[in-house]
Amino acid sequence: MPAEFHELLVRMLSHHLENSTNPHYTELLGKLWNRCMTLCPTERLKTTFAKLMAQEVEHGVITARILEGLGVGPIDAPIKQYLFHLPIDSFCDLAYFNGLGDRVGCYIGETWEGVPYEPLLSVAERLHKDEVFHATFGMSNLKRICSTPEGLDEANEKIKIWWPAALDMFGRSDSNFSDAYVRWGLRTKNNEDLRQQYVADTRPMVEALGISVPADAANRRFL
Repeated sequence: MPAEFHELLVRMLSHHLENSTNPHYTELLGKLWNRCMTLCPTERLKTTFAKLMAQEVEHGVITARILEGLGVGPIDAPIKQYLFHLPIDSFCDLAYFNGLGDRVGCYIGETWEGVPYEPLLSVAERLHKDEVFHATFGMSNLKRICSTPEGLDEANEKIKIWWPAALDMFGRSDSNFSDAYVRWGLRTKNNEDLRQQYVADTRPMVEALGISVPADAANRRFL
């Protein structure tokens, strides 16, 4: 394995949120489980949230196993993407967390089809399908929320927080690392190209629910 490829692969997976050896990820999962069970409006939906959470745990185990195969042990790294630190005070927040936040995972971090490293390639399709499920479930919950005037009002207020946070998850547009990932086949597109694809696909879905999506540069921290 070329040294640069190994370095980039380790860096990408070390910065990946889902890692069962990282205590900060374990802490996040505990917080999300509490929010899912506390804010869920129906008992029936709890089983779907339980399935989603089980997949999140499994994703962390998969990442840790691949890193171990690359010679990397446990990681103790704070979660830098600020979306994961936003308050989840209502079912609307939870719907945005899944519908917008998890949807980013469908574009970056899980789009590893064709990656030239077999252990990662062997799980790429499965991880991507899981993220699509999480995002689709979130959008379904958001649709449920927007079916009432009160819910739509809340969604229109909170999109101002969750939309820029989701776009910032892709990282800086001028990142040299994102271009290097593309060069080595670890990603198909760089940060900005993935972000633009996300916007083109996601904005119409959210606006179809009656939500006024803010300008893509509004309240952003990373451009």
